[in-house]
Amino acid sequence: MQAASLPPNRRRGRMIQLVAAMHACGLVGDVSPSNGWVKFHGQQCSVYVAVASIGIGYYTWCDDPGPHAVEVYDEPGAAIQAGIRRSSG
Repeated sequence: MQAASLPPNRRRGRMIQLVAAMHACGLVGDVSPSNGWVKFHGQQCSVYVAVASIGIGYYTWCDDPGPHAVEVYDEPGAAIQAGIRRSSG
């Protein structure tokens, strides 16, 4: 059984929430609405937070040289805060 991806209007709404959360945290970064992610620079690496295209939530990961674990969060602010923590070592 294959999971359905988010309809475009729902994905757009989640992207708006993600960008608003990034700005609420006082961060400035790259925004890719068509791909559904934001990127900002942490202390040690860049942090990516993306809207999940299937199901719910937001994914976060860092481009650090260590393990590249992807983590899932329900809220965009929680994903951003986790990315900040990961990028600061």
